[in-house]
Amino acid sequence: MIRLPLVDRVKFFVERQFVKGAGFQLLIVAALIGVISVVGGAAVLLGGGEGSLPDAVWWAFLRLTDPGYLGDDVGGWRRFVSTMLTISGYVVFLGALVAILTQWLIGRMREFERGLTPVALTNHVVIIGWTNRTLPLLRELVGTQRAERRFLRSFGLRRLTPVVLSEDVSAVQSQELRSDPVLAHSANRIILRYGSALEEEAIQRAACLNAAVVLLPSDFGFRGQVLGDGLDPDVETIRVLLSMDARAADAGSAPPRVVAEVQDARRLDVVQRAYRGPLEAVASDRTISRLLLQTLLHPGLAAFLRETLTSLDGNEFHLRPAGRLAGAPLKEIAARVPRARVVGLVRDAAGERTALLGPSSDTVVEAQDRIILLARDSADVEFERSGNARVGTVDRPDRPASSKAGRPSHRVLLLGWNARVPVLLQTLAARDDRQWEVDLLSFVPLEERQAALEGRLPEDALSLTQHEDDYLLEGVLEKLPLTDYRSIVLLTSDRLGSSEEADARAIVGHRMLEALLEGQERQPHRIIELADAANEGLVRGARAETLIPPLLMSHVLAQLALRPELGVVFDALFAPDGPELEFHPCARYRVRGGRTFAELDASVAATGDLLIGVRLRRPGETPHELILNPPRDTRFEVGDDLEVLVLTRGS
Repeated sequence: MIRLPLVDRVKFFVERQFVKGAGFQLLIVAALIGVISVVGGAAVLLGGGEGSLPDAVWWAFLRLTDPGYLGDDVGGWRRFVSTMLTISGYVVFLGALVAILTQWLIGRMREFERGLTPVALTNHVVIIGWTNRTLPLLRELVGTQRAERRFLRSFGLRRLTPVVLSEDVSAVQSQELRSDPVLAHSANRIILRYGSALEEEAIQRAACLNAAVVLLPSDFGFRGQVLGDGLDPDVETIRVLLSMDARAADAGSAPPRVVAEVQDARRLDVVQRAYRGPLEAVASDRTISRLLLQTLLHPGLAAFLRETLTSLDGNEFHLRPAGRLAGAPLKEIAARVPRARVVGLVRDAAGERTALLGPSSDTVVEAQDRIILLARDSADVEFERSGNARVGTVDRPDRPASSKAGRPSHRVLLLGWNARVPVLLQTLAARDDRQWEVDLLSFVPLEERQAALEGRLPEDALSLTQHEDDYLLEGVLEKLPLTDYRSIVLLTSDRLGSSEEADARAIVGHRMLEALLEGQERQPHRIIELADAANEGLVRGARAETLIPPLLMSHVLAQLALRPELGVVFDALFAPDGPELEFHPCARYRVRGGRTFAELDASVAATGDLLIGVRLRRPGETPHELILNPPRDTRFEVGDDLEVLVLTRGS
């Protein structure tokens, strides 16, 4: 056995004491001060000083801790000892003590900044995870006074405090909150807590069990889960739900309401079974695919999604209980809310909620029904107020869903690949009134794509042709018959290191398409998926629309956090079958000349359709102006540049 020298053993002992924390460090410094004081006092006595040893030690301690005594002593030896004690005091007493206390204070401040202290809150909002959904969610909750008032009213609270649980709480995230133009005024109210959603201690730190609602957004891509480096996001979501459910059971309390995002719709049943409390689970792959399908079928619908799914500005969906108006027809309720559009109702049938969109105006409202309205403000949907101004009733007959004659061909070019593509193809195949011809071009190996599609598509559901290449390489796009496609979709990739890289590919690809299609008489409709809304301004083109999945999913999650019933509304509105939002020329409804919105409403209603808004098509201007639910007396000049947006059961 090798025996270390005494000096090394002493140094090791001192080191082990120092790493035990500030308390032990102070004890070592105090012991060192005591030793120096005893040695200094003894040196003075040995040099011929008078008095006892305790008095000499006290004399030495005073010189050690207070440099002001220097110069008061008489005699060469005493002055020398006093000078050595004063210098030692600077080094040991002041230097070491200040260093230890400063280090301890900085450590405490860093610990507070990391958010390790459990929050003492109830009825707050918890967002688990800092993802590309977090900032949009916070904007929906506290970004505007309108959004905050709506949340406070929904939960009966006086103040809203969001808590974000993040694995990397740092000054960077705090700066992101302060620099966000929407959240800047609320940044100090947003509490960041450190911890992983998989840690029970972190769930307790964010006081999830005391929250009014817990939001579980998922992070699509850019985390390595696709390449096998990291935990599957859906598995992580299920683990969090199981943990919260178990902790609530141990505490004997009711589990909080949770709104969770699931990336794979096939896991919805597992997610539902993992949590016994109130849970709204949203499959992002199915939701985004349905929104993409509707935008493919009806170019221009992205503007409708942008306005109605967010609470920051413009129109949004509201739900109101029937109340005292149970037994009245829908047209009577519509006459009481002239600044809102009555879209339909949510009805409970055999314990299951269903949404009836665009029903006949003579449909009688039942006591348990909730009325679906589209309006700019919650005050516009208060149809029970006796003082509300009323307008004439509009009769809209029941129009049964029509079976579309024939199956027109719809050829689509998909550029890129991500984990949502199999569900997107399934969604297209579910729309059996089209003959879908899909060309898919991506640098992802064909074998890997085939494995992901295995068993996902019914036979002969659509015509799918796959190509393995990089569309950014010179000459690749030139080989494709671009003008033969009705739609071209540039998909955001989940194989790259960041959202910036994914968006850069999509934007550059779109610029290349613009150059190749310039001057062509036939221009395909183009849809660009982006991962970051900040890059939307880089997209140009009259036939180009942008869909931002993180932003859309944040809007949906925030809406469901406030009004869970909206889930069935969104399912019915964006499903591959059922009522649809469509743009039509005014000539379809035999409207000519100047008309008010109320007159347009009556003409559209006569065919069984429901008027939602109008779109002004201005050649050379992008995007075209979409006006949802304008005042009823707004006058429009009907011409080729005016289209109506209607909710219809069949073309």
